Amino acid sequence: MWKWLGGCLVVVIVLIAGAMMWGYRVMQQSLSPDGSASVTIGAPASRIFASIAHGDSIATWMAQGSTVPTSRHGPLEPGDTLRIEMQSRLPAPQQAMIWRVKEIVVDRLRVLELLSDSAHEVVATRRDSISTVGDSTRVLTRITSPALDSIRAAPGSKPKSGDGMGGLSADLLLSMFRMQSKLELMHLKARVEGGRPELLPRPR
Repeated sequence: MWKWLGGCLVVVIVLIAGAMMWGYRVMQQSLSPDGSASVTIGAPASRIFASIAHGDSIATWMAQGSTVPTSRHGPLEPGDTLRIEMQSRLPAPQQAMIWRVKEIVVDRLRVLELLSDSAHEVVATRRDSISTVGDSTRVLTRITSPALDSIRAAPGSKPKSGDGMGGLSADLLLSMFRMQSKLELMHLKARVEGGRPELLPRPR
């Protein structure tokens, strides 16, 4: 009986791992060749901008499942911060990511910088660009990281454990940020249009 249960457990683990790998590949295929994510939303640019650049609206679509307190209520300004507190059921210290607002251009652009949790150095930059397409609005998110690029370029180098990145390769970490941005854009579209987000695109 124990052998049978063990065999079933192995099958379940393999199926879960396969589903995760499939989801990872499908999400990667939904990104542009340069790693950027985009979505077209049936609403004017002013409404989209209000959702991505207002301290009281961000938590409704960004980092679903996490707490997202901001340093300001109302329209964001350069220097404001977004603190993404990721929920965990494990008995461990709560993990958090801090994004600092670098630039705001009304109805056109929001630029955030991800800060390391030790030295508060810039780890990555996120640019959310807004453009009008007919009666709809296109949001393009591009995440870059000179810091992670330098880690990838240095043979045998490893991320600083104090920055919460130990054990993850630079490529994997950047891919995770980009796929998370795609999911967030889908949640934003669903919130604005009043539907439910399709978390994974249908396989081609």
